[in-house]
Amino acid sequence: MRRLLLAAAVALLALGCGNASATSGKVTAKLVPPAGGIVAGSATTATIRVTHGRPARSAVTRVRFASEDGTAAATARAAGRGTYSVRFTLPVAGTWHYAITIGRAVAGKGKLEARVNSRLPGAEAFAICPYAGAFWPTETLTLDSGAAWIGCKEVGLLKRYDLATSHSTASMRLGGSDLIGVTTGFGSVWALDGRGGTLTRIDPNGNRVVARIALPASKPYNVWTGAGAVWVADDGRGEVVRIDPATNTPVATIEVGDGPADLAFEGSTVWVIDHRDRTLFQIDARTNSARPVATIPGDAPERMVFVDGHLWITGRGTDLLEVDPDNGKVLRTVDIGASGIDVVASGETLWVPSRSAEIDMRGFPTMETLRRVDARSGAVTASFLASAALDVHGLVADDSGVWLADNTHGVLYRLRR
Repeated sequence: MRRLLLAAAVALLALGCGNASATSGKVTAKLVPPAGGIVAGSATTATIRVTHGRPARSAVTRVRFASEDGTAAATARAAGRGTYSVRFTLPVAGTWHYAITIGRAVAGKGKLEARVNSRLPGAEAFAICPYAGAFWPTETLTLDSGAAWIGCKEVGLLKRYDLATSHSTASMRLGGSDLIGVTTGFGSVWALDGRGGTLTRIDPNGNRVVARIALPASKPYNVWTGAGAVWVADDGRGEVVRIDPATNTPVATIEVGDGPADLAFEGSTVWVIDHRDRTLFQIDARTNSARPVATIPGDAPERMVFVDGHLWITGRGTDLLEVDPDNGKVLRTVDIGASGIDVVASGETLWVPSRSAEIDMRGFPTMETLRRVDARSGAVTASFLASAALDVHGLVADDSGVWLADNTHGVLYRLRR
């Protein structure tokens, strides 16, 4: 699929696989990148040099770019005898094919590389799809079968990236324009279309769709696996939907209050946190019965993880809270800045990206600092400050550290422990 997408984009621009100075008519030209190279997401000024012929003065010179993740175009202006200046922005890192047209004729074609614009010093950075959309997705990242699976929300694509090489190895068009969440479990990858209300099951061994499940939900929000089932939050009805992975069928809808935002699991117990009424619920997965546990402090507690018998909860206007899962009592508060965007854990290590006070007021997932916290002591053991705007759309911890997906700027970060 990746090759087909790229081939289609290249064919659309009449690029082929020729050299950078390939001719069309009597005029040929080549594009010369700046000495510092091209950084994805940043404006670049390059030079077009005519290598043969003399363009008509009235001819307009344009450059069109295409990659498997999108297209771009720019109009050049004369900069001297036989040279033009062209300013453009390539939204995502990777290989881009280009075509130069002077008037109606293709005067040159070739390819160039755009490098990742890393906004997290100290982290490895890889190019991914940049399609976050105006209303951001919340869980675009999952790890499975030696790969990172990324939901490309606006274009309805699920893409697989090899963790060893960072290259895209598969691309599946699932349809829709609201691919809001992905997760893994039961030997499968699960992708949720929030607008269409469809949960898609993918076999990672063959990169193929094995089931499409229509959900009895008005506003599907996120997807998880645990307690022997797949679970989807319905933000519209204040419910969670339980799906049986053996039959790919919804088997229960459970009322859990206003705004279910995150789930955590331990054995047959499921906890649900509501970001509107701030209620923590506990579900017995053996009976699908739910009970309210407590109201959690903060403006909108919306992310949590279960570690060593306790829940760790954060969210908008909410510090990092260590909470007793049985009665909701706050056992400890860890200062992480204005508020936490998410929280994940590997063993007893917590990772918490936090916002500034200004961003917290707007509710955006734009990170100021990523903190590593020891769950035993509650101490912040390391802090990593973002150098520019960095959005958190997916966060997964593993034994090596933490992975963070920013689908606004098209970057996957890996920060080792």
